[in-house]
Amino acid sequence: MNGAITRVCLPRRPMEVLQVVEYLRAFFIGREGWSSLNMLPIISGAFGLFRRDLLLQLGGYRAKAIGEDMDLVVRMHRWLLDHRQDYKIGFVPEPTCWTQAPATVSALARQRARWQKGLLDVLWPNRDMLFRWRYRLIGWIVLPYLWIFELIAPLIEAVGYSTILIAALAGALSKSFLLQFAIFGYGFATMISIGSVVQEEVTYRRYNKWTDVARLLLYCFLEHFPYRQVNMIWRLQGMWQYILGNAIWERDPETGLVPSLLRGSGSAVEKAQSSGLKR
Repeated sequence: MNGAITRVCLPRRPMEVLQVVEYLRAFFIGREGWSSLNMLPIISGAFGLFRRDLLLQLGGYRAKAIGEDMDLVVRMHRWLLDHRQDYKIGFVPEPTCWTQAPATVSALARQRARWQKGLLDVLWPNRDMLFRWRYRLIGWIVLPYLWIFELIAPLIEAVGYSTILIAALAGALSKSFLLQFAIFGYGFATMISIGSVVQEEVTYRRYNKWTDVARLLLYCFLEHFPYRQVNMIWRLQGMWQYILGNAIWERDPETGLVPSLLRGSGSAVEKAQSSGLKR
């Protein structure tokens, strides 16, 4: 009301709630783990603090970068390791800011395709960092992980789904085994999402209403299927667009939130998303 946040609650649109579940899992399991080992590959643009002197030495943001947040952080790692400096790039989970999440399927599809293009736009120019002792864990763990489990992952998933389906239709795969494997995979991934939501609420109590927590837990059962598979298609589209030369950062239309609600304050590397709360 009048530019002030008066109530914290989940968004109404299902597409936005699914993103909240996705972010909670990614941040608790992903970025806090990377940060603890000083291997954080990205500081989200929603809420980041940087050393001004270091950014000036780097030349600031790369003008043609698609994923400017990851591009900047990888360049920071590279410059600091090239100059043999001790440093720490960390994730701070407490501060919160409010930003807009894609509210429609088309807007989310454009965002995820853009993220995949941005990832490829970072990894390819920095491919010479791979498996070089100078770049330590960044070159030996972080970048290989991003190549295999982030960039190539949707292609591996698509091939996996296709081969499983072909094998099942050809009778080369036991239907009972296929069913058991699918149930186990779905259940395991869903439990990870549920665990992330529970840990968030136990630790930070972000949502005050039990109905919001119940909705989050309910949407955990939709996040792995079908949301993940649709997300895979969008990411493949982003890779294909980049290969064809489409490296344009397309801005999504605003959804009508009051502009003053979209900025937070506080000291953090980044934080949270609900409606969307973005970490």
